[in-house]
Amino acid sequence: MTYPEESELPDFDEPDGAATAQTEQYNSTLKKTGILDLENGYSLKVLEIDRKEDFAAFSFRKDGIEYSKRTLSTGQTYNIKEPNGDFVVYSIRLDKIYDSSFSIDVTYEIKPEIYIETDPITIEPVTVAVELTEDSITRTYEWEYDNTKFWMQNEYYKESYELYSERSRSRDYDQFANDPYDDVVISQITTQIETLAAEGGYGEDEIPYIATAFVQSLPYVSDSASAGYDEYPRFPFETLYHGGGDCEDSSILLASILHEMGYGVALITLPGHMAVGVQGDESISGSYYNYNGIRYYYLETTASGWDVGVIPDIYRNAEAMITPIGYGYPQLQIEFTGSGRHVSGYTYVDLDIEVTNVGSATAENVIIYTYLESIEEGMAWDQIESDVIAEIEAENGVTYTVTNLKVPAGQEYRVVVMSWGSNAEQAFVYSDWVIP
Repeated sequence: MTYPEESELPDFDEPDGAATAQTEQYNSTLKKTGILDLENGYSLKVLEIDRKEDFAAFSFRKDGIEYSKRTLSTGQTYNIKEPNGDFVVYSIRLDKIYDSSFSIDVTYEIKPEIYIETDPITIEPVTVAVELTEDSITRTYEWEYDNTKFWMQNEYYKESYELYSERSRSRDYDQFANDPYDDVVISQITTQIETLAAEGGYGEDEIPYIATAFVQSLPYVSDSASAGYDEYPRFPFETLYHGGGDCEDSSILLASILHEMGYGVALITLPGHMAVGVQGDESISGSYYNYNGIRYYYLETTASGWDVGVIPDIYRNAEAMITPIGYGYPQLQIEFTGSGRHVSGYTYVDLDIEVTNVGSATAENVIIYTYLESIEEGMAWDQIESDVIAEIEAENGVTYTVTNLKVPAGQEYRVVVMSWGSNAEQAFVYSDWVIP
């Protein structure tokens, strides 16, 4: 049983990589839709990543306007010229494509010519209105921190939302927070918040507080009102699409944002409630939970004005489950259908088994093991094991058909299906007992 302890209010550490390298050649990890800002108004944007086809597509821009595109394969280097095509201003090499196809490593080198001023590109002012169309919804978020008002606006496509609505909710809570399909939208949100903080004159140490104020400002929306369920944890994309959520949804969203920013966070599950834990040390004051020697300071997400380390009295002595947010792992889920038939004194059982990876990383070397369990403990009437399945990528699955498992006619049995991988914990399901 874990209860909060007392210590001081946390100071957030600066995210890794905050320092700027002082060499001509640079290395960077970029996510899909990520933007790499260079010198003198130059930038590049990652348009597409495809590990299987071994390429990444880039947009090259000056003062925010695209003037060239290029597709690169792993190991390929490309020299980017300025808009008029007179000088090479920087070069880029695609070093690595990660398995998830959501991130890449690049090396880039800035040429002296990047500092040569070219003719300016005029950007016409654009007015964006909040609107609801047949294809998308545009949300405007407004909130306040330190007497400063912030706002940002994002468009979400209904087709994407419909795809999310079909995804399984039977997964660990941290799988919602580090869901790879949310990487793009979370990266966009964190980039916007960081930009707003810089424009408001705030330092990097205050960015997580501005992000917290953003999530705390979202209205409380119960699961039953928007999804038709009493308990229906949402992916961050869904919470942003709805413009709010309940304690589960807002905690998952904030944990995802802070994790993306490089901070150590956990989800704190309490009786009928959820909050975020922010990693800190013994010099900090406030309420915290000690989990495997790490202190996670309580952070309420469902209303404005809650500081880190302040826990509502109603939850002060409540038992809590701490779930740290890591960098993803596979999680197998099993479903099956089947039928039995009687032939020559035996019941033959045929099964269609679906094993899905609802986790956030690829499952490797997966095995499916099926047996007909006897009422005698530790005994089985018949069993079969699949060949090794090399990979099941996140949010993908395999179908496995079993035929002619047999049990003597008149004997009681139930179907048990188990699955595991070299990097995936065992999952299992079983049928009701079949009584002749």
